[in-house]
Amino acid sequence: MLPTVEIHPLVTMEMLRACERLQRQVWGFDDLEVVPAAQMRAALHAGALVAGAFVGRELVGFAYGFPALPAAGGLVGPGLHSHMTAVVPEARGLGAGRRLKWYQRRWCVEHGMNWVTWTFDPLQARNARLNLHHLGAVVREYEVDFYGVLGGVLAGDLPTDRFVATWDLKAPRVRAAAGRDPFATAYRLPDEGPSRPAAATAPESASTANAAWALRRAEADDAPGEPAVGLEADAIWTAVPRDVNALRREAPPRALAWAEATRAVALDLIARGYEVDAFADGAYRWRRRVASNK
Repeated sequence: MLPTVEIHPLVTMEMLRACERLQRQVWGFDDLEVVPAAQMRAALHAGALVAGAFVGRELVGFAYGFPALPAAGGLVGPGLHSHMTAVVPEARGLGAGRRLKWYQRRWCVEHGMNWVTWTFDPLQARNARLNLHHLGAVVREYEVDFYGVLGGVLAGDLPTDRFVATWDLKAPRVRAAAGRDPFATAYRLPDEGPSRPAAATAPESASTANAAWALRRAEADDAPGEPAVGLEADAIWTAVPRDVNALRREAPPRALAWAEATRAVALDLIARGYEVDAFADGAYRWRRRVASNK
């Protein structure tokens, strides 16, 4: 039987200092990159949220976000920018990250917020699946070298390009994701229940013969293909590496090639009105943006 994960708000300096330690453990941050407990405490006083994931009395993850105003088209009213969500490796199979996000959603709705945004590395397949499939977010922004050089085990000295996930908290796609995710059960909105099985249907496969590819992956060496800029199709696919962390450790030039190719196609597609609405078969699906979230 798997251990039970519980989510609780964190308000004491003792627990916020534990969040400092988690940042070092999960990302290998040095002291200059760690968000300090004092800063989180001040943000809490101004209306932020720090939520912790616990197994028994042990803190195994946390999510930190602060109130935000709309910074991109399609966002209305107040929201939350979720600055970081960290889960120790030993707890990632327990659904701690998903529980933290669903708790965050419920808290935001209860506090009059309509949306949540956060950044994530577009080359990390695990994060892509979490954000797009399990949570129902979409991507409409791409930021070049957003944080500068971070160092640490996940970034090294490579550019920190980021997708910006947009989570419209009451959108049908988000409601459907909440309904099908067992880790959302305790945090669904009062008018939500389990989704019918059909709601869990995956998007069409990126491996179909007629799929339009703006960026492919070479299976032999996990290298990026030549980016296809200016491609037009109802659905366009862009691949990610199978294991970008391994490439960053063992083949930095190949990891940099992925970053450059992804940047080229993402900036082109976003400029021409596409958004990412799904992740399947190790690739993002891009579609023309519509007026309302799906």
